[in-house]
Amino acid sequence: MTHPVETLRAEHAPPHGYPPGVVPIPAPLPGLAFFPGGHGLWGSAEGKPLPRFPVGGVMVLGHDFHSEDGYTKSSKAGSESTKLPTWLNLLKVLSEVGIAPERCFFTNLYMGLRAGSANTGRFPGAGDPTFVAHCKQFLVHQLQTQRPSLLVTLGIEVPPVVGQLSPQLAPWAAGRGLQYLDGVGPVQAKVTFSGIGNYSTTAVALTHPCQRNANVGHRRYLGAVGHQAEVRMLHDACALAGITTGLRAANHGLASLPADVGATSKGPGDALDTDALARIDLHEIDEVKPSGQQNAR
Repeated sequence: MTHPVETLRAEHAPPHGYPPGVVPIPAPLPGLAFFPGGHGLWGSAEGKPLPRFPVGGVMVLGHDFHSEDGYTKSSKAGSESTKLPTWLNLLKVLSEVGIAPERCFFTNLYMGLRAGSANTGRFPGAGDPTFVAHCKQFLVHQLQTQRPSLLVTLGIEVPPVVGQLSPQLAPWAAGRGLQYLDGVGPVQAKVTFSGIGNYSTTAVALTHPCQRNANVGHRRYLGAVGHQAEVRMLHDACALAGITTGLRAANHGLASLPADVGATSKGPGDALDTDALARIDLHEIDEVKPSGQQNAR
């Protein structure tokens, strides 16, 4: 049977070609790397079978893979470096909440590579309607393939596009920036997508880990600020998704959640049933800190 990642790879390229400023990925990196630059799976390694595809797990959705120069550097090592900010900061926050990376599919909204060496800012193909339409359609296909219980978006570029694909995330498409997302609700439950039947998920919008230290201080969520706000967002999102994490098992004993915990869809910033959340003591997340004093970010 063909591995789901191999099927996705065979279908990821835009049928009408890449727009100016975007080039195809020559070959997937054999080791750890976000899809489509790699396989998007923890434990990928050259010469070994692909790890199990985490159906029903967590989709971690970035903006785009990298530049040509960045891909070339990673290809020499066979993988992306976990010492660089994106992986380093992402793995730290996942670990703090207790999400094992084996449960994640690490992928991107936009396919292809940025031509040249620039690797930040708006993706060059984001202004091409045909290319963007393909990437939206392919994202829905990725969601349909994995059917993740939790969708984690990274950065400010992804939520407005994802918001165009789901009625529950429509507020995400109406504005831009971390403070805007915090105002309309960075955690949304019972999220559906057009074209995927009998499926819903929970979505949470996080700071891009590459620029996390500079930007996470702006986050606000149910009384928490900065790093603790994002930890709390991700913890609440896991709870709403019914995902048992190491943090919950060790610190909260929340083996199951009440059926009435979910989205209320009352309006912007009112995505969570906070009364139901309070009943299961999720607000104890304020007391969760890594070993030692929490550093300012």
